[in-house]
Amino acid sequence: MLKEDDSIETMAEEKSNFERFVSQALRLHRKGSFEMLLAQHLAVAVASEPMQKIRLVCEAAYMVPKDKVNMDMQLIETIYLTCLSFLNTNEKSGFIKVAWGFPQTAENYARFIQPWHKQNVPLGFTSGTGFEVEQKREKLKEAKNEVEKFFLLTNDLNLHPSSLQMLKCEFITWAIPKIMEAFERLSRFVDPDLYKEMLESLKPKVKSEAV
Repeated sequence: MLKEDDSIETMAEEKSNFERFVSQALRLHRKGSFEMLLAQHLAVAVASEPMQKIRLVCEAAYMVPKDKVNMDMQLIETIYLTCLSFLNTNEKSGFIKVAWGFPQTAENYARFIQPWHKQNVPLGFTSGTGFEVEQKREKLKEAKNEVEKFFLLTNDLNLHPSSLQMLKCEFITWAIPKIMEAFERLSRFVDPDLYKEMLESLKPKVKSEAV
């Protein structure tokens, strides 16, 4: 059975906890929806796996008015569309084709692929019957240039899973330093206390999940 002093102490502690909760709620309420959403994207990005981190930071960049953001938004768009292409690719299907989010032209290859794809390791396709393999090889021989060959392999010939992972690794290695620079610039638009509170609110569910 609680003594009177213990009961008073418990009530005081509960009152203190409640006041802290109300204070935090009021602080969050005073923040604009823009700052709240931006802080949420940045906070979730911290605990996300690389490809989702890239997506979230790019989307956060799009939230900031163009006249206020000090970033190369064409580069952000390039990174974002390439990232979505990989995220929308069904790796578990029997036929792997990268869901490129742009027309497969030489110009778009130069913009979206060439900056990060170094071609150090040749891409491969998943083998089928002997006849199918020969057909695929013939198609590659008929390709007019490396750009056409690249899009053939990633779209039409059933890209090998290891080749897909290699492409994703190349892209992430190139994109992450640029994304972290963007992250630092975007964080300047968020009140440090709000950002800290967002991180605290995410602690119980530290899963690499996107918003």
